[in-house]
Amino acid sequence: MNQTEVKIFATGSIIIGAIVWLIFFLLNSFEVLSLDSLKYINLGVTAAGLFWFSYFKWAWKWDYIRKLLYRPNLNGTWLGEFESDWTDDKGLVNPPKKFVLVIRQQWFTISVRAFTNIQKTESYVETLMLDDSKGTKLLAYLFSEKRSRTGEHGSRQGAAELDLVETDINKLFEGHFWTQAGTRGYIRVKQISSSDHMESFEQAENMWADSDCWESIQGRKC
Repeated sequence: MNQTEVKIFATGSIIIGAIVWLIFFLLNSFEVLSLDSLKYINLGVTAAGLFWFSYFKWAWKWDYIRKLLYRPNLNGTWLGEFESDWTDDKGLVNPPKKFVLVIRQQWFTISVRAFTNIQKTESYVETLMLDDSKGTKLLAYLFSEKRSRTGEHGSRQGAAELDLVETDINKLFEGHFWTQAGTRGYIRVKQISSSDHMESFEQAENMWADSDCWESIQGRKC
């Protein structure tokens, strides 16, 4: 939580507790300095705790209430393409390829997996940076990459920084990645499902076989 979120959390807790106490005070007319008053203060604290538990568990995804402590809901599968400056033995650069990004997110945590037809990556350090004053919505993560084809290189590390663009039509991620091998490239994906989490490139390709689903900007809904 940043400083602003802590203030909202504290203020919201006080307001919820005060409302609960006031309701019972109006109903029961107990003395302000009494055991009954203390009992309802404790009840107010419990009510605030239950509210925030529900919020951080489920309600942060709901359209209106999520504005209280805003987090974009990035859960699900994202489809698109990536480009890399990696060259083969003949010095040729590969054309853009299909790319699958899979995000699992709770309010406090986020993890990222990615798939192509020959490799997969898993994040091990992640951060979601939101700054309203700068208009920043950025997902940055460190990842470990593995190739799935025989004879390819083994595990290697890399980093990615993806800007989130939210439109009336869809959500997009656009940004760059780098690997310790010195290669770098560009990723562009859109959220195709907020509930499905693919486990492989082949699974995603089978579920969304239509090429329009992989168009990162203008593709129709699938």
